[in-house]
Formats: sequence, C-alpha cells, structure tokens
Amino acid sequence: MNREISVFETIYLENYSKLYKLAFKITGNIHDSEDVLQDAFMNAYGAYSGFKNESSVSTWLYRITVNSAIKYIKHRKSFPVERMAHEKGVSVTDIFESLKDYRQTEDEVLYNEMRETCIHMFTECLPVKQRLTFVLRVIMNLNVDETPSVLEISNAAVKTNLYRARESMKKAMDGKCSFIDPKFPCKCKLWVNYALANDKADLIKAIPVYSRDENEVARQILGEINFLRKLTILYDSDYREVSGDVFLTNIK
Repeated sequence: MNREISVFETIYLENYSKLYKLAFKITGNIHDSEDVLQDAFMNAYGAYSGFKNESSVSTWLYRITVNSAIKYIKHRKSFPVERMAHEKGVSVTDIFESLKDYRQTEDEVLYNEMRETCIHMFTECLPVKQRLTFVLRVIMNLNVDETPSVLEISNAAVKTNLYRARESMKKAMDGKCSFIDPKFPCKCKLWVNYALANDKADLIKAIPVYSRDENEVARQILGEINFLRKLTILYDSDYREVSGDVFLTNIK
C-alpha cells in the first residue's frame, strides 16, 4: 500500500501544474481553483487503487478535476460594459467613445490582468458544455481523443460544442475587441486607466495565475493527502487486527 501511495504522490506532482491551470481556466478564480484541486486530488487519491489504465492517468485526472470544477462555474449573462451602459442610460458605443478620453496604460502588470479578466469574461458567457470543451481543446490543447474521454461525450458532441463556442466567442468579440482587430474600440490598455480614474478598480480582476508558488500549494495538498494516508493506514491496521467477535465485545 505504501508503494501505491508513493506512486500516486509522484503522479500528483508530475501533473499538478496542468491541473492547476485547468482548474483556473474553468473557474477564473484563484481561490476556487485551489478548492477544486483539493477536492479533485482527494477524490483521485481515494479512487487511485481502482484506476484500470483504460485511459492515460493524466486524462483520468483531468476528468476528476473537471467534475470537481463544475460546481464552481459561474455563468455571466452580460459583460460589465453592457451593464455600465445600462446603468448610465447610454449605448455601448457611447461607453467605447468615452474610453478615448483616457491614455493607454503603461503598466504591463495591470494590462495583463485586465486582458486575462476580459478573456475569462468571454468564456464565462458560454454555456457550460461549450465552455468546458473550449477550455480543454483550445486552452489546454487536448487532442480529439482526450477531450471526449475527459468529458465522457462523443467526438461528434465535442466538435459541435467547439464549433458553437467559437461562433459565440466570435460574435461576442467581433466589432469590439482590439485583439481581433486593432481598429476595434474595446482596448484593455484604455480600460485600465478608465477603471482607476472612475473608482472602478474592481473591473481589473487581479488574476496572478502564477504569482503564488505552485509548489507551496502542491505541498499543502500533499500534506492533506499524507494525513489521510496515515489515517487510512491506522484504520486498516485496526480493521485487520480486530476480529468480529472482539469488535462486538468492545462495543457492548
């Protein structure tokens, strides 16, 4: 049993970075990502003895992580710029026009955070199935065999979900996002200074994806697994050594 646990711990450490990225790209939130990982790895730890190599171990771990992440998914019905326009009683075009009054930020950190926030906003507007497929195929770059296995759906369903996700993203970004075309009005470098000048810094959702030492989080989760291992070993030892008769005697 100790050898099996040691193998699991090695696999965990080898796959941690990819699974951390997956959890984050699905939830869009650092704290939720860590909760997802803890839940996923404890589930994987408990199920590892039954793993039958019917898929690769990484695919198996992806599946467990996706299942743990689903309950943390938040669906966004509209973008902040649309809510802002509604609150001000103006059009989205008017909001974009007002952005021109601001200089583009030179702060690359804030710019990157705003850009990452915006990307997540687009994916958060997708239906869950499309969102998961998009994250796995486009962001995580899983192949056409791995993605159906992780999501437990057919190849045809993956292709349909991915097509619809891309069409939805294209429709949402077309005519707005300067990543698509520099002439489009929605520019992250303008939004940064707009947000700071108008007391809307919450628009810049700080997403320091790799700022926290991943090994620190890994050790934290591994520590919990080690605790569970000790508890499991203790429980198994007691169970094997105590006969049914003695057990019944002890509880009377």
